[in-house]
Amino acid sequence: MSHHTRERRRRLPALAAGALLLPVAALAFAPPAAAQDGVVYSSDFEDGTVGDWAPRGPVTLAVEDGALLTTGRSADWHGPSVDLTGVIAPGGVYEIAVSVRFADGSEGEALTATVQRETADGTSYDSVVYQAPAGGDWTELSGEYTISSPATALTFYVESPTVDASYWIDDFTVTELEPPGIEPDIPNLKDVVADDFRIGAAIDARDTTGDSGQLLSKHFNQITAENHMKPDAIQPTEGEFTFSAADELVDYAEANGMEIYGHTFLWHTTQVPEWWFEYPEGHPNAGEPLGNSDEDRQIMLERLEAHIGALAEHYGDRIQAWDVVNEVISDNNAEVYRHSRWYEIFDGPEYVYEAFRIAREQFDAVGATDVKLFINDYGTENPGKRDNLYNLVADMLDAGVPVDGVGHQTHINLNTSIAQIEDSLLKFADLGVLQAVTELDVAIGAPGEGEEFPQMEARLIEQGHYFRDLFAMYREHGDLLESVTVWGLHDGRSWLRSETRPLESPLLFTDALQSKWAYWGIVDPSVLPDIPDEEEPEYARVQVPLADAAPAIDGERDTVWDDASTVATDVVIEGAEDGATADVSLLWDEAGLYALFEVADPSLDEGSANPWEQDSVEVFLNPGNTREGGYGPADGQYRVSFTNAVSVGGNGPDAGEITSAAAVTDTGYVVEIAIAMAPEQAAIGTEHGLELQVNDGTDGARTAVRTWYDSTGLSWNTNANWGIAEFVEDVEAPGEGGGKLPTTGVALTAALAGAAVLGVLGFVLVRRRRAAADWGA
Repeated sequence: MSHHTRERRRRLPALAAGALLLPVAALAFAPPAAAQDGVVYSSDFEDGTVGDWAPRGPVTLAVEDGALLTTGRSADWHGPSVDLTGVIAPGGVYEIAVSVRFADGSEGEALTATVQRETADGTSYDSVVYQAPAGGDWTELSGEYTISSPATALTFYVESPTVDASYWIDDFTVTELEPPGIEPDIPNLKDVVADDFRIGAAIDARDTTGDSGQLLSKHFNQITAENHMKPDAIQPTEGEFTFSAADELVDYAEANGMEIYGHTFLWHTTQVPEWWFEYPEGHPNAGEPLGNSDEDRQIMLERLEAHIGALAEHYGDRIQAWDVVNEVISDNNAEVYRHSRWYEIFDGPEYVYEAFRIAREQFDAVGATDVKLFINDYGTENPGKRDNLYNLVADMLDAGVPVDGVGHQTHINLNTSIAQIEDSLLKFADLGVLQAVTELDVAIGAPGEGEEFPQMEARLIEQGHYFRDLFAMYREHGDLLESVTVWGLHDGRSWLRSETRPLESPLLFTDALQSKWAYWGIVDPSVLPDIPDEEEPEYARVQVPLADAAPAIDGERDTVWDDASTVATDVVIEGAEDGATADVSLLWDEAGLYALFEVADPSLDEGSANPWEQDSVEVFLNPGNTREGGYGPADGQYRVSFTNAVSVGGNGPDAGEITSAAAVTDTGYVVEIAIAMAPEQAAIGTEHGLELQVNDGTDGARTAVRTWYDSTGLSWNTNANWGIAEFVEDVEAPGEGGGKLPTTGVALTAALAGAAVLGVLGFVLVRRRRAAADWGA
């Protein structure tokens, strides 16, 4: 039963793990077809044996009259199976076809053809044809199938949702439609930008062999280990170092004339083993969490010295640069520094200074004096976070700390302001440090699992224009950049691919290793088609009434809220359909915006060290509804947990202050928020970009996210997709319940089942034409 449950849960999101089902499996009603050119595997049972076929589950397979009969099924996943591991190669496109019919006298109306795919990341189930109609006459099931990266096992099987059904199969073929391989005659990307900077890709061993290896060596001249040089990979247990996986990548790079960028010594995530933050063996408190005494800090410094020293001794100058510290700036601009375990133990940012001093000492000690030491972070295009990182680097330089460079991760999307990215490069240039783009990807805002995406080609064309403009800017400032690294070799290997976002495509090459418009935007922008004209959407709107009196921010609903407008967070961004949700009441006055979240959530959790993975609510506010992409100077993302822990991320320097209170209720919790606004914005008739979000945490992880309108999951990154709040004196047409769902423009009615679709359109349709040299548009 557990096998059955897992199979059903992961069947549709198979794209996330690297399989591509193209585009809809074909279903034809015809006699078995004859073999054709390109057939790489077939079985027709004419020899009277089952051949390579094996039972999947306790079933009986028997060959009669040149066909294979399956009987004795007791679960829907039971059936005949065949191993295709050595048949299907990554990047190739194949048609898989099999003739089927139910046995005489057997019940059953549908049959499914599936490939079970095993990789290092786990097991996935890819439907070639899902629950196709079938009966007592022969029917051919066929569909196209490809994998983007090597699998340890591929098993094809035929099943039926009718548990005790018996059925025949015959004339099974796997036909190669497009051989795997790269495009050998297109320009080498590394040659196109050779006069400007190195071009890199984040990889692991899967990307160094076969066609993936050819793609990598053709287009890139630098690599970053995606995971194999992080603390948990190098030193999973204190004092035990494991270099083999990283060595494989270093050897590959050297054999192919590539530079290597090391990532990373010091980080804050679960990829730093817990032992780093516990007392060592032999200590009276062995295994207990470290405190913040001088002794505890010394333990951390000695561990850091041992870890960096081992890497310095092992690699010397074979790796030309390292991220010494990664992601130490908080998303809460008021906090400045991320309050990680490192920060807690050192009671401040001194550990960052010490990490660079230790790194320089250790590499100099082995003669690797030219190895460059970088500080790396995401969100550096956002003005507030940029300023905090700038100030840290400036302080370190003033203190004589040997920081050589700044890494801009640059996980962005089509609405991110290229002008803000440029501003960051120019700002850090004033410090005279080296700079690198370390983890570039450009999300296209693909919708969630199971949602249609007819705009995908238009979005990919726009992505090509975006890469054109982005790289035009990068190349203009090539003297400021050491390298530009994309975070993944191709879309099928992107970290942004997930079970909830199976069509996200943020990189330069497709799953099948073919060039995208994004690639051509860099290499030859003249071939880019125009971005299709798309209609400006009517964004979801809510009229927010003027408060008769300012609500007391105390976590309790007082009578002033009875006249508020109320909307619901009904758009599922990720996770369970039954995740936490909220009714959100809205008011304003001359001081700013007020929001009251009444959250339904039976289980409250703040076990994660990441505030966005705790039970919490968020308000995204874009005063003036400017929608310029990214975050403007006055924009804010405000997050408050059920315990009233406030975190403010991605804010411009002029974003308003937040006041909040929270209280636990019998059904969840309440959060009351006031956000200060400038006088000219807190006025009748003004409009403001607005999004509202609820995060559902369970056992230290975020298990669901819901929003009011923006269905892209990118509210944290761009203001372009939010709804609109219109400040009015009185609501024109209050709904039931004291102002439920008042709107202008697009109606948000009880039929808000359409809100998820509306949210997708909100992102899909907002498009701007880009001029070739106008990357600040």
